[in-house]
Amino acid sequence: MTQDSTIAWRLTASYRNLRQAARLVDLDVNALVIEDAAGLAANDAIPASLDCPSYFCDKAQFILILSELVRDGVRFDIALHEIEAGSGTSLAYATLHPRLDERTLALLRSLDPATAAQMTAMNDSIEAVFERLRQQITG
Repeated sequence: MTQDSTIAWRLTASYRNLRQAARLVDLDVNALVIEDAAGLAANDAIPASLDCPSYFCDKAQFILILSELVRDGVRFDIALHEIEAGSGTSLAYATLHPRLDERTLALLRSLDPATAAQMTAMNDSIEAVFERLRQQITG
C-alpha cells in the first residue's frame, strides 16, 4: 500500500438488492456505485457496489447491509481494495467471498503459499461470520 492509497471493503451485488438493503438501514443510496448508470432504467439487476469506509457508509451500516443480504440469501461478492486517494481508482484487490475455486487456489499455492494460506483463512473466517448471522436471523 502506498501513502496515497487506502484500503476499503467493497460489497458488490445487484443494484436492486443493495438499494433495498440500503433503505432498510437508512443509508443514502448515493453510496451505491453503478458502473452502467445508463442501463439502470431498463434493468435494476445490474451490478452495483458499496465501499466501506466511504463518505456515505460507515462500518456499522456496512455490516447491517451485509446482514440484510445474508438474511435474504442474496448473491454478493466482497473484496478488499487498495483505493488511490485522489481518483478513487482501485489499484489492487483480493476477493474474499465467494471462496476462490480450487484450481485458482492451487495456482496461488504454487506461486505464493503464504498468500494462499492467508486467503483460505480469511475465507473460512468470513464464512463462519455469515453462518453465525444466518443462525441469529433464522433462530
